[in-house]
Amino acid sequence: MTAQSRNHESDHFDVVVCGGGPVGLSMTLLLGRAGLSVAMFERRPTTTTLPKGQYLHASTGELFRQWGVWDLLQDVGWETENANGQGFYVTVANGPVAAIRATEGTHDEYVRKWEAHSPVFPRKVPASDYEAAIRRRGESCANASLHFNARVTDVTQQEDHVHLTVEDAQSHATKEVTARYVVACDGAHSFIRSRLGRGQDHGPTFGNQVLVEFRADLDNTLGKDGFFHSFVLPPRYAGWFGSQHPESGLWRYSFRHDEETPPIHEVVLERIRGALGMPELAIEIFQTYRFDYSTGLLRKWREGNVLFAGDAAHWHSPWGGFGMNSGIQDANNLAWKLDLVLRGKAGDSLLETYEVERKSKARITVKSATYNSLHYQAIAEAARVGEGELFAQGQISEEAKLFLSQRSVPHGENAVLHTGYQLGTVYQSQAVIRNHETPPVPELAEYTETTVPGVRAPHAWLLDATGQRVSTIDLWGKQFVLIGHEMPSHWLKAAQHTSNVMGIPIPAVKIGKDGMYRPFDSKFEKLYGYEKGDVILVRPDGFIAAKLQAADSKSAGLQLLEVMQSILGMTAMLEAPAAVALT
Repeated sequence: MTAQSRNHESDHFDVVVCGGGPVGLSMTLLLGRAGLSVAMFERRPTTTTLPKGQYLHASTGELFRQWGVWDLLQDVGWETENANGQGFYVTVANGPVAAIRATEGTHDEYVRKWEAHSPVFPRKVPASDYEAAIRRRGESCANASLHFNARVTDVTQQEDHVHLTVEDAQSHATKEVTARYVVACDGAHSFIRSRLGRGQDHGPTFGNQVLVEFRADLDNTLGKDGFFHSFVLPPRYAGWFGSQHPESGLWRYSFRHDEETPPIHEVVLERIRGALGMPELAIEIFQTYRFDYSTGLLRKWREGNVLFAGDAAHWHSPWGGFGMNSGIQDANNLAWKLDLVLRGKAGDSLLETYEVERKSKARITVKSATYNSLHYQAIAEAARVGEGELFAQGQISEEAKLFLSQRSVPHGENAVLHTGYQLGTVYQSQAVIRNHETPPVPELAEYTETTVPGVRAPHAWLLDATGQRVSTIDLWGKQFVLIGHEMPSHWLKAAQHTSNVMGIPIPAVKIGKDGMYRPFDSKFEKLYGYEKGDVILVRPDGFIAAKLQAADSKSAGLQLLEVMQSILGMTAMLEAPAAVALT
């Protein structure tokens, strides 16, 4: 059992995180940098080396930017032009017969397009790179210990803590560990869920898959076409090719294989060459993997002091790149709530908002991933109908090409672009004070920018004192923030007083001519300054908690304190002294 960070003299922690994938690593990082004592246990010897999980959503990129992870990924991953959308082929040698592009134009044009919505942009980054980057930031937290080769073999709930048995995967020695809370981030086959979970709702499975990593000269075919996924239609070779790995130079080919053991080397070679339409191509196979996809949603995401996140709570096909991204959003939602509850700054009811908020998004996620998988299968199967020459001669009719082109456009909006899914999450719970505003209806493809409480606080560019651009996204991520355009002084006093009373930092950020930042353009005032003197309260996870209106210090202080009490489930705070102090 190897600890990759600070050693703790005690085997009792505030939180134990089970699982060291991207979700568990993110949870450990967030809790550790908040100052909690946290231990992560992962059965693997290190972070992943598998060729999986490459699609990094803009919403996740924003979190990585806040955590210092985005900077570590600047020089890794695929260039936009070399990993752009999906192509459909009869054989690769004959070129694509239909295509879905995530963007038209250059990488710089792609970045400028996203600047309207986010300071970052969706990227293709190998899981091995982003897991290593999150781990590096987690290891820098003094209160976090990351243990690999460490398998949790038993978990039991006590009255006020959780007891775990952890086995060293090398020596098989065991030790006993306790924690106030446990967060299960141990994947779709979660051990913790199997022990403590109470009921699952299942969807379809998507068959057994084989993934092959290989080396071949494809620069003038797949390399030139520049798709991230290239789908082959003829049933004998049906599957997909992934774009060339930017570091190893390896290509990927995946296809369905229902037998328990992977196919032999010669069968794999023949299948790859057949799908490429290049029977004499020199191919060097490096690795062959076998994996399964299933779909499910855990009914209860909390069992006492154990909470579930990521694939341990919701698991599905990889279509759309939802898995890692939605799991990291789980961690971002839960970590600040655990922190405040453990510090006695919030009531236990705040933890209940985690499932309420994230399970709603998880339902959309499992449905979207299922829809994407089955929709692609429907497109491919429908395109094959009536195509005798596809089977006999590897050719496809003009009608089939037209069908693919017409049907792939809406498919791409849901499976490749889905700006609405990435940025348009809407929460409704105790931790959101909405008043009378109606939030936008969540859409997969379209994103509506708004500051209605419950949505992600939208990105707008600001200028700091030196004239450098700063995104509003950079202002949150660790604590509540009160922000407003030309913020009146009574809000500054209200924020300071509420911070003192509740023992929670609530910085007030004034945007305007006398503020900490100036708007870069008209967008900030349009979104955040709709009524002069109003302010917006942003949660530590970057979602809008409330909009506040007040004319003087007394009413501002009472309103902010009342809102914070309601959000955090702390109803015993004394309001009368607050009113006196602010008059």
